[in-house]
Amino acid sequence: MSTRITMPTEEQLAPGPLRELISGLHRLYMDAGAPSSRQVSAAIEKDDDARGKPSHETVSALLRRPGQVPRWENVQSVVRTLASWSHRRPDVDAEVSRFHPLWQAAELAAGAAEGEIGTSWHVDPADYIRPLPKAMAAQTEPHSFVALLEQMDNEGQDRLLPPLAAALWKPPQSAKYCIEVMDEFRSAGRSKPAHAVLVAGALSYQFRELAAELRALGRPEADQVDETAHLYMPLPYVWEQVWSLAPKSGGTAPARLLFEHMTRRRDPSEVVSFLTSDEFLTAPGEDREELADIFLSVIATTYGEEQLLELTDHMRDTGLSAKTSRIWRHVAEQRTPLAPMLRALRDNDRSWETTAVLRRMTPQLTPAPYAHDAQACAARIRTVLAELSRAGLYEDAEILLQLLADYYRSLERPHRDRVYTNLLHSYRI
Repeated sequence: MSTRITMPTEEQLAPGPLRELISGLHRLYMDAGAPSSRQVSAAIEKDDDARGKPSHETVSALLRRPGQVPRWENVQSVVRTLASWSHRRPDVDAEVSRFHPLWQAAELAAGAAEGEIGTSWHVDPADYIRPLPKAMAAQTEPHSFVALLEQMDNEGQDRLLPPLAAALWKPPQSAKYCIEVMDEFRSAGRSKPAHAVLVAGALSYQFRELAAELRALGRPEADQVDETAHLYMPLPYVWEQVWSLAPKSGGTAPARLLFEHMTRRRDPSEVVSFLTSDEFLTAPGEDREELADIFLSVIATTYGEEQLLELTDHMRDTGLSAKTSRIWRHVAEQRTPLAPMLRALRDNDRSWETTAVLRRMTPQLTPAPYAHDAQACAARIRTVLAELSRAGLYEDAEILLQLLADYYRSLERPHRDRVYTNLLHSYRI
């Protein structure tokens, strides 16, 4: 069973024309029976009248929380498919016509809000890795890319601005130099190339240096750089950043913190793509497994309930059952509060997975840090039992008690730890 994509909250997507557009799409999505993003993408692929061919990742991002106004071609394609599946049986072309003013209002509002720094313009990472024409790609000097940015802005070749800006940062340029370039563009009234250089820096390995330099100058763009990097930097780049920290960090805290910043708002399909990528699967060194476990732990503890349900759906479809099991282990060990996650599983007809989570709390299946620490394990179980009772999840509380009792009875009497005896006795078991 596919997991329904939920409407973003007002904190995630502020009231305004874009929210009105996405809200309308969500109503049509629910009318169509809440199909999976893969089903929608597959149907669009077969529709000869669809103007866009969005992947399932794009469909999911469009409905979940678009970083910018989606392209009309993609909106038209999604509306056509959802309208054809709607229980209301609306005229498909009429539905497309109904959505065009909503998209137009969102597009115009985004343009008006762009202002001097163009906050809504070109933040799709795919725009910054687009190949350049050979003649442009052959350039090596920074001033050549600056001249090309100016020329493309004059000619209205907006789609070439992001890859040119990305080229400006390769090989690594100093943040000071690129800030000077941005300021020159702004003083000349060229907000688009200025913003493209800023975003390219936020998506580069120098994003920390750029944010620090802007912050030292008292510039508000520093927060924009951090936000853009956290939301949009490709996860393989994040992985490389964490990998560079690992040998010198003296612990896992810096890696965990970076993962928390960079992953909590990522679309599940992006996480699955990363988990199956060569960058993740073939990373060398003995730290790889530890870092991979930190990554899965962060996902398990910071993702929203609906996000985690969709992620584990995608992971199972992609054959990542072992990593799915590790995520449920981290959920069992660390997620607080746990009750909303278990309730979401039940509400989506995935009750068997609530048992899978609870089973991972019992001592025989609990690895470090609890495997040899009965006090810590019992404390976690006691806390969860109290939480489940407060949440009215009495069946889950009974399942957890039964699992613990079964484990306890399987032990020889001399090996029964007193903390479990006391815990079970407190529940009259």
